[in-house]
Amino acid sequence: MVVLTGSLVSCEEVSKPEIGNFELGYEGSGTAVVGEELHMDAEIVAEGTIDRIRVEIHPESEHAMKSLAELSDGEGWEFDSTYTKFSGLKNTTFHEHIEIPDHAEAGHYHFHFEVTDMEGYQSVYEDELELLVPAGR
Repeated sequence: MVVLTGSLVSCEEVSKPEIGNFELGYEGSGTAVVGEELHMDAEIVAEGTIDRIRVEIHPESEHAMKSLAELSDGEGWEFDSTYTKFSGLKNTTFHEHIEIPDHAEAGHYHFHFEVTDMEGYQSVYEDELELLVPAGR
């Protein structure tokens, strides 16, 4: 007589990372001043553990279907960075500052915040960001 024993494997699905309490700009104002820092703060819960966080900022005009040639004529400022220092964490507070260069043009920008977990699931937070001219300019 042969007795087979085994274990049942659960196929639980991991949920996408959660992004909460997002704060963009000083006190969540959605603004930053050219030549100063942009404040970002968010609570992240990633059941599948965080792999990377990406922040991208580009001129709002990019969403208006402008050509790459028009964008390269010095219109606006762009930022694209991937943060891996949170890799392997399930829960974290993302608190970072981006230095807005003096040469950045004031105006409306589009902000993308993307969290990808180790399972490949992604969550995205998008918002509008306004860069302001510093006082006295």
